Amino acid sequence: MDTEFVDGFRPWALDIYTEADTAFDLSDDLGMDSHMSALSVTLFDAPNGQMLVQALYESEALAIASRAALSIPSSAEVKISRLPATDWVSETQAGLAPVRAGRFHVHGSHDIETVPNDVIPIHVDAGLAFGTGHHGTTAGCLRIYSELLDQGIRPKTVLDLGCGAGVLAIAAAKTLDTAEILATDIDPDAIMVTDQNKVLNHVQDKVAAHVVDGFDSPQLSGRQFELIFANILAGPLMTLADDIVSAATPGGRVILSGILDEKAEQVAKCFEAAGLSVVPQPSLEGWTSLLAQRPTS
Repeated sequence: MDTEFVDGFRPWALDIYTEADTAFDLSDDLGMDSHMSALSVTLFDAPNGQMLVQALYESEALAIASRAALSIPSSAEVKISRLPATDWVSETQAGLAPVRAGRFHVHGSHDIETVPNDVIPIHVDAGLAFGTGHHGTTAGCLRIYSELLDQGIRPKTVLDLGCGAGVLAIAAAKTLDTAEILATDIDPDAIMVTDQNKVLNHVQDKVAAHVVDGFDSPQLSGRQFELIFANILAGPLMTLADDIVSAATPGGRVILSGILDEKAEQVAKCFEAAGLSVVPQPSLEGWTSLLAQRPTS
């Protein structure tokens, strides 16, 4: 979706600022309930460790009805407003400070003049797709990947599964000169944003991005990768465990994220049962990332 609306159309936004785990639950409720009638449902990273769930509607009445149908905690900040016909993500973006994750420095347009010289910059603005790097899940993946690079590990094939804004695929493209890098997501908006961010970071020729739903798709069927980023959520990760393991080469590594701290042990055991060795990483903002590896034989 563009930041300018065609023919003056200005949708109504239901904005809910809340904790990350609640935000994911609310976005699922909005996205799965056909009675909500939302034009779109989007998760944004927000300041102070929170997330913004934003649902867009054709009318104020529809937004009010959706708010009434949701179970929103009293601690959440909720507002309904009509969006301007110009840049409606600026306010969210302006509050996001740059993030240092290993050798990577994730920043928005508003901080482009302050990027240090000793980092690998990743330019990503807040937008339609989740994963600007400001959230503990994406930042956790970047830290693990940076440590792998420190160890001299240079995978030749990389999959960013559930790529969101494409941050992880872009990080791989900026550090692996000859690798084949594939970014996939079930959400067409995510692929649109990833394609935009590829250009913004000058790696458009290094990353292929596709809308993909399942490992039996033409882009993934029968393929294996030396490194897989899987930054999704604990439930979907465990559902896809066997497919993810099959998609890893012998000796290949898998970085798992989107896992609340209390779910980390359950996810680790699931992937160990599927055939990987798993090493939990330090928690970051209430989220745990896991580094896993498939045996060589």
